[in-house]
Amino acid sequence: MQMAAWQLMTCETVIKTVNEFELATHELRQVGSSVTVHDARSGLRSGQEVWATPEQGAPIRIAWEWTEIQPDVVALFDPMNILCNVALIDGQGHALARSRHMLHLNNAIHQLDWRAALSRHHKKQALSLAA
Repeated sequence: MQMAAWQLMTCETVIKTVNEFELATHELRQVGSSVTVHDARSGLRSGQEVWATPEQGAPIRIAWEWTEIQPDVVALFDPMNILCNVALIDGQGHALARSRHMLHLNNAIHQLDWRAALSRHHKKQALSLAA
């Protein structure tokens, strides 16, 4: 089942230290993806990605928007607008400032193979439309 980015608003907040979060990000898998063509002439696409850890315990969910800059070159649409159900705390239990929180979310996304997953998803869609 595909998960939409807006559904993260209904997810339970998970509290993690930065180290716990970084360890958990290795378990993130694509659970939702949307693609739209926003310029028919250029064919450039945009969309959303939703990734999550397995459902055991308190799953981490993270979503972001992306845009195609030129054919087959995609980037985060707004690196400061990432949805995530994790509240990050430091080693003393204090919540991270929003800018530091976003830095860790961006780092997690950067380490994911989301561009390849998006490409596979897009090819699957194209094959199903052609059939």
